[in-house]
Amino acid sequence: MLADTPRKLLRIMVHFHGHYRRMPILEELVRLSGRTRAGVLSGLRVLAQEGYIRWQHTQPPEAAEIAVAWEEDTAGHSPRSRVRGIPYWLD
Repeated sequence: MLADTPRKLLRIMVHFHGHYRRMPILEELVRLSGRTRAGVLSGLRVLAQEGYIRWQHTQPPEAAEIAVAWEEDTAGHSPRSRVRGIPYWLD
C-alpha cells in the first residue's frame, strides 16, 4: 500500500497525462497535490522505488513514465480487476 502523498501523486500524474497528453511539471504537482516541493520529490522517489513510475531523481518530473497506473491491493490485484469481490473477466 502506498502512503497518501505517493498515491495522490500517481493519480494526479495518470489523470493529467490522460487529459493533457503530457506529464505535469514540478510546480503543477505542487499546486495540484497541495504538498510542498520536498514532499512531492519524496513521493516521486517512493513511486520510482516501488516501480509505479520510471524516473531518475536527477531528471525533472515531466520526464517520468508511468509503469503501473493503479495501485495493487495487498493480494497483488489491481482494484480495477475486481467487481464486488469477484475476479473480473479480463484477469
